[in-house]
Amino acid sequence: MLAKEIREKSVKELVKLLDEISLEYFKLKMQLTTGQLPAHRQVRKSRKDIALIKTIINEKRLSDGSE
Repeated sequence: MLAKEIREKSVKELVKLLDEISLEYFKLKMQLTTGQLPAHRQVRKSRKDIALIKTIINEKRLSDGSE
């Protein structure tokens, strides 16, 4: 996902997206642990997406509080 696409979403949508990606990350970690995951890059991408979404949620909450 691109940061530009994520920034266009509301905080509620971002929280929902964060839950979905966190669940996906959990499943990928389990697959990696059991040796069923052929490409470990997916784990890294999910982890970076989670960090990006959390950062944008925090930015939005801070900007709403300052206005």
